[in-house]
Formats: sequence, C-alpha cells, structure tokens
Amino acid sequence: MRIKKIEIEGFKSYSQREVVDYLDAEFNAITGLNGSGKSNILDSICFLLGITNLAQVRVHSFNELVYKQGQAGISRATVTITFDNDVPPDKQPAGYSKYKEIVVRRQIIINGKNTYQINGISATNQRVSDMFRQGRITKVLNMKPMEILSMVEEAAGVRMYECKKQSALRTIDKKECRFNEISRLIDEEINPKVIRLKKERANYLEYKEIERTLELLTRKMVAYDYYNSKLQIKDSEKRAAEFEQEADKIGDDIGELSTQIEAEQLNLKALGEAKAKNMGPEMTKLENELKERQNVQAKADSEKDEKESNLSELRKAIDRKQKSLESDKNDLTMKRRQLEQAESEIGDEEHRGKSAEEALARARQKLEALAKGMTTDDEGNAVTLEAQLTATRTQLSEHQTNVKKAEMRLGQLNKTLSKKRNELQQISRRSGTQHDNKQKLEAEIAQLQQRLRDLNYEPELENRLEQERTQLANERTKCAQELDRFEARNYKLRFDYTTPYNGFDRSKVKGVVAKLFKMCEAKYATALEVVAGGRLFNIVIDQVKTGEALLRAGLPRRVTMIPLDKTSATVLDQRQIGQAKRMVGEDSVFFPKELINYEREIELAILSIFGNCLICVDMDQAKQLTFDKNVHCRTVTLSGEDFKPSGVLTGGFRRPDASILLALNEISGQYERIREIDHRIGATERELARLKPLRQQYDQLNGQLIVQQKRLDAVNEELKNTPAEVIRGEIARLEDEVAEANAIIEKLQPEIDNLTKRVKELEGRKTNEGAFRENEKRTAQNELANAQKELEQLKGTFSSIKESLAGLREEIGALENSIKEDEHEIEQMNARIDAMRREIGLYNEIVMGNKDKVKQAQQELEMYNKELRSQEKQIRTKTTEIEELKKRVRQLEAKFESKRRDGEEAAKNATEFAKRMQQLEKTHSWIAEEKQRFGVDGSAYDFRDYSYEIGKRELDERKARTKELLRTVNPKAMDSLGTAENELNELLNKRQQLEKDKKQLYDAIEQLDEKKRTELLTAHKKITADFSSIYSTLLPGASAELVPPSGAQNCLAGLEVRVAFNGKNKDSLAELSGGQRSLVALSLILAMLKFKPAPFYILDEIDAALDISHTENIGKMIKNHFSESQFIVVSLKQGFFDNANVVYRVNFRDGRSVVTRTENRHT
Repeated sequence: MRIKKIEIEGFKSYSQREVVDYLDAEFNAITGLNGSGKSNILDSICFLLGITNLAQVRVHSFNELVYKQGQAGISRATVTITFDNDVPPDKQPAGYSKYKEIVVRRQIIINGKNTYQINGISATNQRVSDMFRQGRITKVLNMKPMEILSMVEEAAGVRMYECKKQSALRTIDKKECRFNEISRLIDEEINPKVIRLKKERANYLEYKEIERTLELLTRKMVAYDYYNSKLQIKDSEKRAAEFEQEADKIGDDIGELSTQIEAEQLNLKALGEAKAKNMGPEMTKLENELKERQNVQAKADSEKDEKESNLSELRKAIDRKQKSLESDKNDLTMKRRQLEQAESEIGDEEHRGKSAEEALARARQKLEALAKGMTTDDEGNAVTLEAQLTATRTQLSEHQTNVKKAEMRLGQLNKTLSKKRNELQQISRRSGTQHDNKQKLEAEIAQLQQRLRDLNYEPELENRLEQERTQLANERTKCAQELDRFEARNYKLRFDYTTPYNGFDRSKVKGVVAKLFKMCEAKYATALEVVAGGRLFNIVIDQVKTGEALLRAGLPRRVTMIPLDKTSATVLDQRQIGQAKRMVGEDSVFFPKELINYEREIELAILSIFGNCLICVDMDQAKQLTFDKNVHCRTVTLSGEDFKPSGVLTGGFRRPDASILLALNEISGQYERIREIDHRIGATERELARLKPLRQQYDQLNGQLIVQQKRLDAVNEELKNTPAEVIRGEIARLEDEVAEANAIIEKLQPEIDNLTKRVKELEGRKTNEGAFRENEKRTAQNELANAQKELEQLKGTFSSIKESLAGLREEIGALENSIKEDEHEIEQMNARIDAMRREIGLYNEIVMGNKDKVKQAQQELEMYNKELRSQEKQIRTKTTEIEELKKRVRQLEAKFESKRRDGEEAAKNATEFAKRMQQLEKTHSWIAEEKQRFGVDGSAYDFRDYSYEIGKRELDERKARTKELLRTVNPKAMDSLGTAENELNELLNKRQQLEKDKKQLYDAIEQLDEKKRTELLTAHKKITADFSSIYSTLLPGASAELVPPSGAQNCLAGLEVRVAFNGKNKDSLAELSGGQRSLVALSLILAMLKFKPAPFYILDEIDAALDISHTENIGKMIKNHFSESQFIVVSLKQGFFDNANVVYRVNFRDGRSVVTRTENRHT
C-alpha cells in the first residue's frame, strides 16, 4: 500500500487542519527551516501507526502531542491517512481486498480516550499494527556480531520465532514447577492415603461380604433341604409313574395279546371258511382284473403304432419340402449372380455417362474462356497464355534448383560415407572379440528361453491354485461351523467316538440312522419320525465286533447300535401292502421304504425300523387299515397319529419347525458341499505337488536367463559406446541422407522434363497466339459435339439395362418369399414331429406301466394259488400259536401285580417328602419367592458338588472370620477412598497433560529453530548482496559485506561488517571517517529494508552528517534501488530532495506549520 494523503489537525505544531495531498508513489521529500514542523509530519505517521515509545516522536506524554498541550483551546489531536489499496491481492491486508482505498484515523483527547478507526469503523491498536506489520532497526555501528545478527533476524522476520521460543521456554518452566508440585502431592500425601484407605476398604468389603454370605449360606442349606425333598418327591413320583407305566404297558401287552389271540382265532375261522369256499370269488376278481389290463395294453400298443406311422409320413413330407427348398436356393443364387452382372454393366454405363458430362462441361468452359481472349489450364480454370507461361517457368526453376542442391549434397555425402566405411573396417578388426561374445550370449539366451518353453510351466497357475486352496479351506470352515451349530442344537445327530485301535477302519461305523437316508418329499417327515421313534438316533455299524471295540474305547454318551450282521427285520409282505392300496387307493397309503433313498448296504437296518408299518394320508384310512383282518398292521398318518393293532392310538398335532428330519433335509446340502470341497482340495494339492519340481526347475533356468541377459546388456552397452558403433550410427545416418537425396532427384527429374516441354509448347503458342486460339476453338467445338452425341447414345442403352435389372429383382424377391414360406413350413413340421415324439413317449410310458400292472396281476393270481395250497398248513399252526399266546398272558398278569405294589410304596414316600416341604415353607417365608431358582446352574442355589456337610463347614468358617474382622472395620473407608481416588486420578491426569504439553512445546521450539535457521541463511545472502550494491552506489570505489566472525561456518554465530576500498579490506571500522561510517550504517539499514520491502518508508534527516556529493548519491540510490516502495524523507539539503519527485516545503507562520507542495521536473 502507498500513502495518498495525510490530514493533520491539532497535532503538535499543526493547530489547524493541514492536508499533505497527492503524495508521489515513489519518492517524496519534506524540507523547511529548523523548527518549522517538517519532522512533525513524520511523527504524525508514526503516531497513526500506533507507536508506543513516545520518545521516538520527541514527547513524554500523549498530551504533548496536542497543539500547545491543549492550552490554545484545542483539546484533541487527529491524524487521518488515506492509503492506496489498489495493489495485487497478496499485498493487500487480510479482510480489505474489496476496498480500493483504506482510510485510517487516530485521535487522542486531552486526558481522554485514544481511538482508532479504519474506513470509519472503530478498531484496535493491534488491528492497525497487524495491517502494516511494523518493525524497528536501530543502532547499527559499534554493534557486536550477535547484535548485527539480531538486526538481520528482525529484517528476515524471524525475531518473532525467537519471541515464541522464549515464551515457550517460560511456559515450560512454569509447567515444570507445576509438574513437580503435583508429583510431590501424589507421592507424599495422596498415594499413602489411598493405600491405607484401600486396605480399610478391603477389610470392610470382606466383612460385608461375609455378613451377606452368612445369610446366603444359611438360606442355601435350607434351600438344599427343600430342593432335596423336592427331588425325592420327583424321584418317588417318577418311580411310581414308571411302575405304573410298566404296569400299564404290561396291561397293554396283555390286552394286545388278548386281541391277538382273538384275531388269531378269527383268522383261524376265516382260513376255515376260505378253504370251504376255495377262494372262488377272489380268484374270479383277479382273473377279470388281469383280462381288463391286457385289453388296455393292446389298445395302447395300437395307438402307439398309429402315432409312429404318422411320424414316418411327416418325416417323408419334410424331406420332399427340403428338396424343393434347396432347388429354390440354387435358383436364387443364379439370379443374384445375374443381378450382380447387370448392376456391373449399368455401373460401367453410368461411369461413361459421367465422363461424357465432364467432357461436355470442360468444352463449354474452354469456349467461354476463348471468347474472353483467354484459355484454360489443366484444372479447367480460365487463364492467359502469359500467366501460364510465367507459372510454368517459375515451377521449372524451383525444381532445377532443388535437384542441383540434392546433387551437391549427394556428392558430399558419398565422400564422407566412403571415409567412414574405411574407418569402420580398420576399427572392426580390433573389436571382433566383443561381437563374438555378443553372439555367444545371444545363442545361450535363446537356448534357455527354449528350455523354459519346453518346461511348460506357468508361475501364475501355482499362485491361482494356492489362492483356490485357501478359498476352499475358508469355505469348508464356514460350512463346518454351520454344521457344528446345527449338531450342537441337535446333539443326538452327532456321534463322536475315539478310534479303538490303530488301523481301525472308520467306514465300519455307518453313522446315525437319521443321516443315512434322504426323504423323497418333505411332507412325509412327521410320519417317518413317528415310525422310527427313538431308533432314528441309533448308530448303524457293520458287525457286533465293531460295537464291542467302540464300547471298550469308551463313548461320550449312551447310544444304541444296530449291527448289520446280527439284525433281523420284520417286513410287511406284498399281500398286505397290495390289500392296503386296493382298500384306500395307491395315492393314500405308502410303504415307508418307498419314501426314502438310502445306500443298499444299510437296507437291513432301514427295514428293521421302517419295514413293519404303513403311512396313510388321514386318520380314517389309518384306522381302517390297522383293524382290517387282511392288513392288520401298525399305521401312521402324515400328521403323526400312530395306530396299533392292539387298539392303542398315540400322537396328535406336531410343530413343523420341531421336525428333525426337515431340519436335516435343509442342512444336508452342507454335508454334500463339504465332501465336494474335500475332493477339490485333494485335487488341488495333488496338482501343487506335481508343479513343485517344475517350479524349482523354472526358477533355476529363469535365474540363469536373467544372469545371461544382464551380461548381454552389458556387452551391448560397451559396444554402443565403442568407436565402431559410433561410426556405424554415422554411416546409417549418412545412408539415409543419400537415399533421401536420390529420392528427391528421382522424383523431380521427370517433372523437370515435363515442365521443359510445357514451356516450349507455351512459347510456341505465344508466338502464334491467333492461330492457337482458332485451333483451340475448333478443338473445343468438336469436343462439345462428341460429348453431346455420346450422351444421347448412352440414354437409350441405359434405359434397356434398367428395365432388365428391375425384372431380375422381382424374380429374386419372389424366390426369397418362397424360401421363407418353405422354411416356415419345415419349422412347423419339426414342431409337429416333436409333439408326436412326446405323445409316443407318453404311450411308451403307458405301455410300460400296463406291462407292470399285467405282471402284478399275474403275480397276485399266482399268490392266491400258492395261498390256497398253503392254507391247510396255516390252519395247523394257528392252534399252536394261540396256546403260546395264552401262556404269555398268564405270565404277564403275575408281573402286573408286582409292579402295582411297587408303585404304591413309591407314592407313599412322595407324600412324606411333600409334608417336609410344607413345613419348610411355613418356617421360611422367602422360599415362596426363591424356590424357582433352587438347583439352577450358576445361581446362588447351585447345588452341584454340594452337600449338607459342606454347607455346615462353610457356615462355621464364615462366623469365625466375622468375629475377627469386627475389631478393625472402618465403615467410612468407602466414601473416603472414593474422594481420595478421584483426587489422585485428577492429579495424574494433570501430570500426564503437563508431560504432553511440554513435549508439544519442545517440538514447536525445534520446528521454530529450523525455520529460523533457513530464513537467516536466505536473509544473510540477500542482505549482503544488497548491502554491497547500495554501499558501492553511495560511495563509488568502495564495497561492504556482512561476514560471519572468524572461525564461524555461517551467519548463525553472528555477523560483522567488513568494508574495502579499491579492493583492500579495512581492519576495523574505526579507520573510517565519520561520513563513511554513516554511509555504512545507512547502507546496512537500507539493505535490510530492501530484503522485505514495506509499502512505504519515512526517513528523518538521514543525510545530516554527509557532504553534498554523498547526499546526492543517497537520492539517486533511493530512486534506483527502491522503485517498488514509497519514501517520505525529511532533509535540509537540496542535493538530496532534488532527486525526489514531489517536495513539500514547511513554513512556520502565525504560530502554526503550513505545507506547500512542489513537483520536480526531471529530464
């Protein structure tokens, strides 16, 4: 920013408003007699900029700044300065970029306020100081090295770094004192107090804990008595229920045996009746069924043959249509060739027509040009013969010049090329060994590359396989975790066992029954679970010896095993199953074996579980089949109702989400996925094992290849820098230039010959221009007539060819439509063939199904014949079976009476324990609220590893410890400890924060020191250069510089002023005259000012101690070196202010200062 205007009112000698206006942007001088008030203008600027040291404006108090200290009726001093803010944005004060001018005003009132305003808005002294970034440089001469360094620091703007550093060090000292005080408090007062209170708190907590534990232990003993009584009741009730259940079961068995006896007696009676009737009606029924199914079979065979005949005819029709389609396609190909030929002919005619039209246009243009006294050039443009001749001669001259240049260049190139080739031959004899090495290395590299290709190894393949193995292992882990969670919820599905002996074949253990088969449909899950019951979780093994080995090794839980070598199965015969399906329909009853899929090796185990039962759709069908005399077997409905021939019905509604088979069916995919993953991991590991030796060979060969390639690169680099290679490069470049020159000559020489002929031709025409024009006119007229005639001929020919072309296109369109229709018909016929094939397939299924039914009817008829023959044998055995059943009934009745007596005894014991529980509840009211927690694991009433004796011992120990603690317990320790710990934590946090703050301050100091060092080195270099330049300007023939003290490496150790005259250094500044010393000081100050120029400078009589010549030099120096800043100087010497652009003269009139402005006119 520059000062544009200064307004002074009531300030020092300026009693009335005085305006110093239109200040020059570069150099302004203020002069006047002593005492006129010229320096007061500079004082007003310092006053506005916020100076605080009043001695620098030559007063002792602010009141002295007011005119006559307020004695002349003026009570305030006001200074207003207008600054030009139309400068680049980086030089504008922050926040004032939108203002073109900034007006700063400062006013003081006698014994009153001191105010600042910026653009009419109140501001602070700091705001004004920040806007102008003021500094101070004084005391130049007689300074010590570190004092001069301090001046450089201030000029470079790093004094603030030192201030911040000192401030940070003072802060560190304060924090260190606070840190030591906090540490002393923690170590001497707080910590001992906390330790003592913690010990007292521990005793108090132990006392309260024992006190609470005593009550809990007492309660636990009572609860144990109550809980034990409850368990005894449950055990007694359970045993009573078991005895009752066993008695009921025996009763059921007696009832079932009685029913079975009755059924056997009925069967015996039925066998007799059937034998009497010879099973006539049933035989007739089966024979009729067989005949009916044979008729259906014959009808299906007939319809199938008819469909196959129709299919054959349709295939023949497709063959005929296909042949017709091929014929049309051949005709289409021929017609298209004819069309292409016709289009080619018409294309030639069109080209001839266009040529004739162009010739007609050229002839007309030529006639028009001749009519104007001109002719046409090769492009048909109208030009004069003179212009044509001039243009041709110019082009010919350019081509001849280019050819001569190329020939001269060619001669020079050939000489140089011959010389270089000779040099190459001489050098090549000496460098042949290196070329031999290169060829040898290239051969070895090619051999290694071929061996690598023959190895057929891809490094990326092994990486991909490793990644694939890792991904598969991760996926298997996820699947296994999901299966573990499922089996944890359904622990019975998990069978873990210890390997009985080394070499044990784990395939001998087939697994849990539920996991060995899969349902065909989910709707059968409930029924299959009811049929299997608890046997669903049995373990299938191959033989009894395997089970014995597993038992010897120990099992984690009790299981039932099914050895395949000793298991027998009771299976319904086909007669019962057939009868059941005839009674309720094939879609309403199912044999369980048919509803599941399983491995053939475990069929015996499956039949032992599912072989003696049927599954029905609803209860009515199940009941009908269970009690039918010909079926008479256990049945289960899809919803889980279980009917037994003994008359027992069990089951009812079951929750679908509780079905173990449904859950297992959903999770079975994970088992299959694990097997698949294991197979893929095995394949991957085998492939990696195969690649391992290949990788080793590959690494070895590849390493050799890299070594040889590096050797070859080194040889190539050596050859590249050899003289032979340099000459080869030059020869190649010269040969390219020779080829280029020859190409230019070959290209331009024919053009030169043509242009020469053209010039001669045009000169001949120019000689006889009249005859030439007449000849050209006749030629153009003939060309015009020929072109018109040719166009008339082409019109007729073109029309006939066009008509022929249209006919061919119509024929091609008709053939294409015919081909599309035939293809569409073939597609429809193929669709009909597919439909017929499906129908034939359905008839095949019907035929095959009927064959099975015919075969089944034949088998059933044969079965009845066999039964008729075996009927008598069955009647003989039935009587024996009935007697055996009656004997078993008598034995079961005796066992039933024994179980009934045991049940009554267990019920009596349960009553006694119930009375004990009632007595405890009456004595201890809390039992009613807490009893639901008795015996719960992890609760206060956890009775695992607990007995009455253990409880009594614990209670006695706690009582003894309570008496011991009562003597030392301090109940207030809890509150006191909390307060002390809070105080300790607060102090520890403060100490930690102090440590953190100290570290941050040291880091800041380190950063500031580094910034200071960088800025000082830069400033020293720049200020020294400017110092020397300014001093030599002020005192020609002299030089000055700032140098570190003797023995110092850089300016950080301090700076000294060194002066030289005519190249000879002065040993000391004391050798200089007063004027020379003043110039040294002034040069140093100005050099520092120039390092970071301020917008403006104010100087007060800096030339007072200098003679006239030096004064003029100062003025010149300011104009030459400080054109970027504004100077306002006070001087009494004309040699100085004559160099200023504007001079302000101050006079003292009538007791006040008056200013007049004068512009200097420099030539």
